[in-house]
Amino acid sequence: MKLRKEQEREFHNRLRRGISEQRWSPKIEEIIKSDSLWSNMKYYSIERKSRLLVFDWLAQRCNGRRILDYCCGNGEDSIIAAKIGAKEVIGIDISEVSIENCKERAIREGVGKNTSFYVMDAEALEFDDNYFDIIIEYGSLHHLNLQKAYRELARVLKPDGEIICTEALRHNPVIHLYRKITPHLRTPWEVDHILGKSELKMAKKYFGKVEASFFHLATLCAVPFRNMTFFPRLLKILEDVDSILLSIPFVKWQAWQVVFVLAQPNKSLFR
Repeated sequence: MKLRKEQEREFHNRLRRGISEQRWSPKIEEIIKSDSLWSNMKYYSIERKSRLLVFDWLAQRCNGRRILDYCCGNGEDSIIAAKIGAKEVIGIDISEVSIENCKERAIREGVGKNTSFYVMDAEALEFDDNYFDIIIEYGSLHHLNLQKAYRELARVLKPDGEIICTEALRHNPVIHLYRKITPHLRTPWEVDHILGKSELKMAKKYFGKVEASFFHLATLCAVPFRNMTFFPRLLKILEDVDSILLSIPFVKWQAWQVVFVLAQPNKSLFR
């Protein structure tokens, strides 16, 4: 376990050193050309619909609340939550480089006063029980011992609090083959712990409410055209196709990503 966490820290320190970006942007295209570790970021160019769901969800809930950005990376979601009215935003990550990036970015974006960032083990959070109103999680659960992560999230979440998670899914054989043949883009633990049906089912032990929405199947076909002028129109067409495809029970599990909300933490686990 200690080796796994050291590998995670070293990988993400290397990934984020000197790079304050977190998601796809025109700046990322230049980084992709110069750093092979960022080559898979081109796929994040088609995330629009899933990210809009998260932004809208946060906009309805963040005002005046205490927020945890769980495994915050370079802090994009922390900044968003702070800007839309959160009383306090705390970000934690295993990577000290990420945390320094977050602190610098928060000051640059004008939200340094209501944000704070700490190097911390996500499987052993240093917060009191029932501490947070809202928790944001993006792409970190498959880096962790999931049972420990779910338990810690349920412990620090207030009884009426909510968590929004964005994770990749493992069931699409083509997408998962890509992961297998690009081991340099991820840590050894990561590829074998991408979430699936059983991991979402496991969440029900820790939370009374688990609601999932599925994103990005046809839209992946737009990735090669991300720098073309017609890309936004193409993406919209493929998003409409996905709205149909991903409403089919079997097909939805072939999506690249799932966004799920956890609520009603099982506090009986901590008595």
